[in-house]
Amino acid sequence: MEGGLSLGAVLRRWRSVSLSMLAVLAAVAVLTYFWPPSYESTALILVEPRGEDGGSSSLEILERLGQVSRVETEIELIKSRPVIEQAVDELDLHVVVEASAGSAERAGEFESLTAGPDAVPGTYDLEWNAGDRPLISERTTGHRVTTEFDPPTLGFARIGATLFDSTGPVSLTVRILPFAEAVEQTLERVRVGRPQRDATLVELACRGSTPTEAHALCSTVLESYVELRTELQRAEATVTAKFLREQVTRVGQQLAEAEARLETYERENNVVALADRASEGVRQLSRAREQRDQLEAERSALAALVRKIEADERGSRKFRELASFPTFLENPAITELLTSLTELENRRSELAVRRSPLNADLAAVDDRIAGIERDLHQIVIAYEQALTAQVHSLDETLRRSQASLGVIPTQRITSARLERETKLLGDLHRLLETRLREAEVAQAVNLPNVRVVGTALFPSRPASPSYPKNLAAGAVLGHDREEVERRTGLPVLTLIPSLRRTGPLPQMPAIDGQPAASSFPLAGRSARRNGELAYVAVEAIRGLASDLSFASRELGLDRVSTVAVTSTGRGEGKTFTACNLGIVRGSAFVRTLLIDADLRGCGVARFFDLPTSSPGLSDVLANGAEPGGLIQEVQVEGAWLSVLPAGTPTLNAAGLLSSPEFRALLSRMSEEFDLVIVDTPPLSIFTDAAEIAATVDAVLLVVRGGVTDRESIEQTVERLRRAHAHLVGAVLNDVPFPRGSMSRYYYPHRGTEP
Repeated sequence: MEGGLSLGAVLRRWRSVSLSMLAVLAAVAVLTYFWPPSYESTALILVEPRGEDGGSSSLEILERLGQVSRVETEIELIKSRPVIEQAVDELDLHVVVEASAGSAERAGEFESLTAGPDAVPGTYDLEWNAGDRPLISERTTGHRVTTEFDPPTLGFARIGATLFDSTGPVSLTVRILPFAEAVEQTLERVRVGRPQRDATLVELACRGSTPTEAHALCSTVLESYVELRTELQRAEATVTAKFLREQVTRVGQQLAEAEARLETYERENNVVALADRASEGVRQLSRAREQRDQLEAERSALAALVRKIEADERGSRKFRELASFPTFLENPAITELLTSLTELENRRSELAVRRSPLNADLAAVDDRIAGIERDLHQIVIAYEQALTAQVHSLDETLRRSQASLGVIPTQRITSARLERETKLLGDLHRLLETRLREAEVAQAVNLPNVRVVGTALFPSRPASPSYPKNLAAGAVLGHDREEVERRTGLPVLTLIPSLRRTGPLPQMPAIDGQPAASSFPLAGRSARRNGELAYVAVEAIRGLASDLSFASRELGLDRVSTVAVTSTGRGEGKTFTACNLGIVRGSAFVRTLLIDADLRGCGVARFFDLPTSSPGLSDVLANGAEPGGLIQEVQVEGAWLSVLPAGTPTLNAAGLLSSPEFRALLSRMSEEFDLVIVDTPPLSIFTDAAEIAATVDAVLLVVRGGVTDRESIEQTVERLRRAHAHLVGAVLNDVPFPRGSMSRYYYPHRGTEP
């Protein structure tokens, strides 16, 4: 039985969810159908490379990088104020002419209109019957304006206009925007970008409420940009040509002076074939130095060998190392002496075995060995002395060669310096002359370095609104709402759109359920979009306040006097919701107290720019401070709101919020105020929120669309239910509303976007 009831409940739930999604899609489709169309005209511009002189691959890479930076520069130039200002001036986009109901045919237009940037801003009402003087008055002040000409030609507020011939009455409203404001609005209708990342192409796209308006804006911006680019290039070429002309003259004079100096020096010093003389002298000097170094190396090695032999005590065997010296290997006399010395040493060894040291034969062999050693020693000493003499002789030769070359380098260096100076000045002079001719050509030819390869296209169908995009967005909204309701089992009470700034929402006054015109000043499209979404958010918070009053009936209470706003984690919008709920109730003259119970976060103080270190709730609960002296009165958006900050930081936040003192404080404050709103800590991080939820009359769960983890939502709801909290519903925050859907619903009186 329980299974059947559960299945039936699930089926009923899915039926209601499906109907809710279908309702959202139907509403989006209807709003898309009635939303005024917007057309887009596009053009394509090629940023041509600068003249290339050829070069290495590294220079080509630098050239490509330069082209990328040039493309970005051209994009910024197209969006620059001079280009847009010229387009606004030529198309008179700062003047809007509207026909009143019942006026003559084509009365909503002028046959011709001329308005400069100095046109006087304001709203002017024009009434004219054929044959009468036109009545022109400024709407804000009611002052009558006199036209400078006779109809159908008009001149007022520094604009000139010609009416169409009409037999019936003409009733017009002429709105003249400040020129700078019109430029900002027009800039928001112009989009410039790169169709491909690596291509040197720039795409220009312009939006308008009609195909003609979009095409005219795109064509005019394109013409203004090309004209500005041509003027800049011509001005750059003029300045460059003037500079190059001066440089050519100056460098030419320097070149003539350098050539004269070179000629004079060569004539006075009889400088002839210095290069050949110097080269031959250097070659001879190099050969002598190389020979000297070789002899010095051989002499040093031989001297070391002689010292080693003289210090060696091994007898005749020490002379055997002479056989390894490279020079002695090729000397037959030394080779013969060494051979004899070896034979005598062998003979002596044989005699020493059979004879006594005093034997005459053995003594004779020793004498012959000593004689050969003396001969070898003398030969080595003599050869060493010969090497030393050769080294000294080569040193003298080197000194004489260096002295003979001493004059040539000075002459050669001076001559080479003069020649190099002349050559560099000649190359520079030729380069400057080439660049001067290029600059003169660029100065004379009106061809910019950009080329329009795709002129402005006349749009054949609207660019927006888009049924697929808006329906997809509607499906996302319906799915997110369905997902939250399915996960929590709670109704989603309201949807808060994604906002750029998350501070106090403007409490715009409403007339007949619509925002007053004064609360929606003329602004750019982006600012107007933000204002619309802010108003949607305010209406969502107001609806949430109404839902709380309805929840009191389900809870069996006369009124919901205490409500806690919680979430699963930080950054999901609970403080934003709690604070703006307090502002909305305060603006409705409901005595409201906002308590910051997130003792670790102090988000309420930061929201209202209050000192985070000021005493507050923790001081009341821990030290018994009187709350009346700690409550701060905050005025924001014309509403008064009482705020009790978090207070002095404490490590015992959970203990304080679960204490009897906190329950007593809530009971006391609910008697002094009509509504007490408690901003709690995140429930998935701390247990403080569960203690607070069990104390208040109602609990609101804030969920951030597309961010809050699904399992965290289920765990949070389960924890609150275990604490016997009175969950009345969820708030879906940061919802991406489709452009031109909900804002159109809250602004049904507005016409097409400019």
